[in-house]
Order: sequence, then structure tokens, then C-alpha cells
Amino acid sequence: MLAELRADNRELTRCLRLTHVACEKHNDVATASSIENWIDETERRTWFLSETVRDL
Repeated sequence: MLAELRADNRELTRCLRLTHVACEKHNDVATASSIENWIDETERRTWFLSETVRDL
């Protein structure tokens, strides 16, 4: 279950990065800034889940 959640978070990060590129392309600074925060949060969750799964 944790490995699946980790994979889902990796996919979410990928999608957020693509969305961030689109926001930058259209000069949507406010949304791009929010997405940067979400990317950081998602990467932290992915790291935590990776460490947890590794220790199982």
C-alpha cells in the first residue's frame, strides 16, 4: 500500500511539473508559485514514503 502511494505521489509530481511549465509559458506567476509549493510538499511525501518502504 505504501509503495502504491509513493508511486501515486511520483506521478502527481510529474503532472504538477507539467502544469508548472504551462503556467510559466502563459506568465501565470501566482499559480506557478502555488504549484511550486505543492511540488515541494509532494516531493517530501515521496521521500518519506521511500524511506518508510525501504525500512519494511
